[in-house]
Amino acid sequence: FYSPMNSVTIIGNFHDIWTRDALGNIKAVGERGRVNPVSVIEDLKQRQETNRIISNLGLKLKPFKGFSIDYTLGIDNYGQNGTTYMPPFAYNVNTAFWGGGPTLDPTLNGYASTANDNFFQVNNEINATYQFNINPQIGSTTQVGYSLQYEKNRYALVQGRGLSPFVETVNGASTVLPAVDDRSELSVSGAFIQQNFKLWNQLFITGAVRFDGSSVFGEDERNQVYVKANASYLLSESRFWKENMGWWNLLKLRAAYGESGNLTGIGAYSRFNSYTSNSYLSRTALTSSGILANENVKPERQKELEIGTDMSFFKDRIALTFNFYSKKVEDMLINRVIAPTNGFSSLLDNFGSLENKGFEILLKGSPVVTKDLRWDVTLIYNHNKNKVLEVGPSLTLFSTNAGAPVSLLEGLPVGVFYGTFFAVDANGNLVKNAAGIPQIEKGVQNSPQSYTPQRDASGIPTGTTLRKVIGDPNPDYTASLTNELRYKRLGLSFQFDAVQGVDVFNADFRTRQGVGNGTVAEQEHNGQIPRGYILGVYQIEEWRVDDGSFVKLREVALNYNLGNIKFFKDLTISLSGRNLISFDDYKGYDPEVNSAGQSTLLRGIDFGSVPIPRTFRFGISTKF
Repeated sequence: FYSPMNSVTIIGNFHDIWTRDALGNIKAVGERGRVNPVSVIEDLKQRQETNRIISNLGLKLKPFKGFSIDYTLGIDNYGQNGTTYMPPFAYNVNTAFWGGGPTLDPTLNGYASTANDNFFQVNNEINATYQFNINPQIGSTTQVGYSLQYEKNRYALVQGRGLSPFVETVNGASTVLPAVDDRSELSVSGAFIQQNFKLWNQLFITGAVRFDGSSVFGEDERNQVYVKANASYLLSESRFWKENMGWWNLLKLRAAYGESGNLTGIGAYSRFNSYTSNSYLSRTALTSSGILANENVKPERQKELEIGTDMSFFKDRIALTFNFYSKKVEDMLINRVIAPTNGFSSLLDNFGSLENKGFEILLKGSPVVTKDLRWDVTLIYNHNKNKVLEVGPSLTLFSTNAGAPVSLLEGLPVGVFYGTFFAVDANGNLVKNAAGIPQIEKGVQNSPQSYTPQRDASGIPTGTTLRKVIGDPNPDYTASLTNELRYKRLGLSFQFDAVQGVDVFNADFRTRQGVGNGTVAEQEHNGQIPRGYILGVYQIEEWRVDDGSFVKLREVALNYNLGNIKFFKDLTISLSGRNLISFDDYKGYDPEVNSAGQSTLLRGIDFGSVPIPRTFRFGISTKF
């Protein structure tokens, strides 16, 4: 809640947040001891400084005709320093965030921290290629290679609470918090051999085997073998095609199969038990983490089959690409809750599998092509369905800061929202109490995906609170439409992006209504809905699921080429804007956000997320 977005969301919009005392300090908002958003913006300081060097060196040898050796050395080395300063508040705030109680404790008021992260990575790759023609119709290319990647990371954090006025450093804190000293090293290596044949310049066949290893996995499981193969056939290169199908310029059929592994899917030492030290009875004690060690964990394995075609017509004025794919991920790495009688709370292991099936269509066309005017259109359509194939009979729930009930359930898409929901009658109408407040569904939970509602004599739900799938953050499809127009030296392009059939867990909307902000709170205040309505539905998680479908005018760009002016060549000026308009029914600021970042599991969660900004750009480019 100590962020610019959330500090606004958790207080009512009727407070005067700009009032200051005689000393110029921002005053409290007068609501449950919560921080004033102005304090967050004006007083809290977070800074980060990064110094980074990325360099590479390449060497190429050609001992004889058709044979070449390539060696590449790459280095990435950076150091980061971050500092956080939260000054002592001049008013009472709830110090539960600091680990304190409901009143302001002077020894906990104010926070400072500094952290350093030093990272080093080196990558070596050597590849040898031998290319020759077996005969005039058949060509051969053989490749072998080896790569070795090593990385080392050092992270340190010191922090403290209880600051005197004007003190912003940790050594000025009266209460020192536990420090962090995190160090890790890992290496990833791989070797491969690949063979390609080209036959009559029409049929292309490739097969490869790769041997990969990663130090993060156990000694018996770290080295894995992966294979791949693909073939493509150019029908349009045949004599018959060229002589009889002049309007159909390209037809290629292709198929591919490949395997890969998630070599860094866990931390460098995640397969070991880790311990922290603490004081116990005036002695130093070691406490194990709650995760049970598992030295037999192995990398996830992805297997993918893809078939497709490439076509073009009328001197390439129209082009069509179609891909169908089926991906299966086996040995999924999941940190699952286990019985406390094991002495631990969870176990990291290869528990399950999932699949992705879908197709992609790329359609390009040039409706107008003249000497002065050209118009190009590109349409991209993606349809994907994923499903958890195996994860065990029990429900796997993942906790999030937003309270989103993200789950893995067999037979359902990854990351569905599995939570409490509204009670309905036989006709699908909401069940309400005498005051007109919708009720949460209760009854008997037969299984994660099966339940039996129950009612008391008054028709009110009774029994155990039930749960079901209340939303899916996986879209039905995504699409993009791009238009590019060029008239002489003037260019105009614009792009629309669409995401349809997706749900968002809108925790912001629920929270705002709870503190008196928003349309539902206004309806209750005006007597349009029963008094106590928000309190009654506040814990029903289905109420927080929102339609996240949208169509966005992603970008509009205008440019003009002035040509050559004196010593300037191809002088071009441009003006563009991104994320200009969003067409949606979303109740929040932006449906295209995720509080969990770039997570593959936690998706479609909106809780204190900063909306994607609308940006404008003016540029000048030229050559000398």
